[in-house]
Amino acid sequence: MINNCTMNIALFSDTFPPQINGVAHVVAELAATLAHNGHTVTVVTVVNELKKRWPIEKQNNYTIIRVPSVPAMVYDGYRFALPSGRLLRYMKKNTPDIIHTHTPFSVGWEAVQTAKLFHTPLVGTHHTFYDHYLKYVKLNFDWTKKLAWKYVVSYYNRCTIVTSPSHALASALQEHGLSRPIQVLPNPISPLFFRATPNRKKKQQLKKTFGIVDRSIVYMGRVSYEKNINKVIHAFKQVTEIMPNTQLMIIGDGPDKERLKKLATSLGIQQKIVYTSFLYKQELVDALQANELFVTASESENMPLSVLEAMACGLPVVAVSALGIPEIVQHKKSGLLTKTDDPIKMADYIIELIKNPAQLKQFSQAAIEKSTEYTPGRMVASYEEQYKQLVKKDHENLLVS
Repeated sequence: MINNCTMNIALFSDTFPPQINGVAHVVAELAATLAHNGHTVTVVTVVNELKKRWPIEKQNNYTIIRVPSVPAMVYDGYRFALPSGRLLRYMKKNTPDIIHTHTPFSVGWEAVQTAKLFHTPLVGTHHTFYDHYLKYVKLNFDWTKKLAWKYVVSYYNRCTIVTSPSHALASALQEHGLSRPIQVLPNPISPLFFRATPNRKKKQQLKKTFGIVDRSIVYMGRVSYEKNINKVIHAFKQVTEIMPNTQLMIIGDGPDKERLKKLATSLGIQQKIVYTSFLYKQELVDALQANELFVTASESENMPLSVLEAMACGLPVVAVSALGIPEIVQHKKSGLLTKTDDPIKMADYIIELIKNPAQLKQFSQAAIEKSTEYTPGRMVASYEEQYKQLVKKDHENLLVS
């Protein structure tokens, strides 16, 4: 029950740190900020192995419950949770005022079951255009796309209210039959990324740290097939023919990394690419700010945190104009957007920005200004208000009944 405007909130997600992806980051930021604001917060997620007992841990003033899981063979690094009666017993002792699910899959169904059992309002946040991922598991057919949307909408129609980080995804849910109220609530960036743009001397020091000798562009995120990093490499090849001293930094890891290295070798540009694994905190900020601009060719992004984080670090963006990207990157203001599958135009835009320092600086400032709309405080304040309204309505219904 609500006491002095504080609530008992349970967040359910198939992915959570130490896993590295946008949803894991969003749930972690939400949990930490809600706990900081005085709420009792429990995160339910998977443990990355099959154990007889599921661990409970404390972190950043909130509780994490990791339920047993098995590998999901359809996507590298993803796992399916196993049903857990012990989780329900735990929730009975710590009944939440609000349940917030961030996945329509295994842990998400635990959220639905828990909400139904305890008559708790269920908030559902949908993060991803799953139909865009089907081609990477060789299921890219019209009927599979329809089936995927039918499944997703059927899940979220079980929620009390639905949220989504972008208008593009919210509209798609409604077009495919979502009947529940939906609200657009953008994803947050960690405050860590809001740092002053380095002066020229500092930037040169950062470049030296990461083995960059001249102008450079950067991609940061999961190195996997759906991110279309191969198109970034093809665009970069075109850039080097005009500006041979330019370099490309790829920050991250994933199943596509070796294939991309082979591609770069075949194009004769392997010596111009700097690879790192995933970087964290200040080292990640330093790596981003060692570059002139951020580039991505992904066509499946809803609201990519990597783009927002780069913008907060002062990097203009060259990206594909698809799905949620145009909602955060303003064409000819904070970046330049290409049509899909056009590495040559992407190369032209990269060259245009690097050759025009005044425009690059102008875009950099606009990127920073835009990124300030995505602080954790703003997101959590919106969710808190939504939670309170739902709990109040739920209590009023109980009194009437």
